[in-house]
Amino acid sequence: MLELKNVEYEILRDKVVRNFSLDVKSGEIITLFGASGCGKTTILRLISGIIEPRKGRIINKFARTTYLFQENRLLEWKNALENVLLVMDKPDESLVLSYFERLGLGKKDARKYPDELSGGMRQRVAFVRAIVTQPDLLLMDEPFSGLDYDMKEILMEMIADRVKNGMSVVLVTHDRMEAAKMSDEICFLESKGAVIERKLKLEKRFEDRNFDYLNAVINENFKGKIYYD
Repeated sequence: MLELKNVEYEILRDKVVRNFSLDVKSGEIITLFGASGCGKTTILRLISGIIEPRKGRIINKFARTTYLFQENRLLEWKNALENVLLVMDKPDESLVLSYFERLGLGKKDARKYPDELSGGMRQRVAFVRAIVTQPDLLLMDEPFSGLDYDMKEILMEMIADRVKNGMSVVLVTHDRMEAAKMSDEICFLESKGAVIERKLKLEKRFEDRNFDYLNAVINENFKGKIYYD
């Protein structure tokens, strides 16, 4: 459904992406894992069409692609509810409020403007805005950073439910636990150029990935790979 073949991208002769290839099928989560500056976000921008590759090809056959940026990118002159309704083909206030409630946002929060919300609250609003577009392909750039453990779990479960129904995800993260918890396949990237060092497939179902399993995956596959913002 999505194919990147020998893609390259450069800025001022610096090859940010070198000969990158990736296939994403329906109903799977592919994670790009690596340190800051390795080219993860550039790959998402290429897939979304925000920027064009200098070489190679990108074929996206998904009907609707949605990009959840690392920054919340809410419109400051719209309240939380309006920010979400704005992107819906058929605006449904009750549906949005139900999503908000599940994520710990009340009706009063829905009427607040972005500068009245905490960073975590803005992040949750941006997540709802992405989900209500009903994407076939969801691009997520560090979507869980700054959220507490319980909220991360809720968001991950919401994503996993949609993946079961055919949605695909390309996730960018430098968090080992997020990668091990969410991914069908993890692409470990080298420090520069978005070069895939190796790939790891995880066969166990999302709901069966308990703490012991996740620790085992991390201990076996993530040695020396602790990254920070």
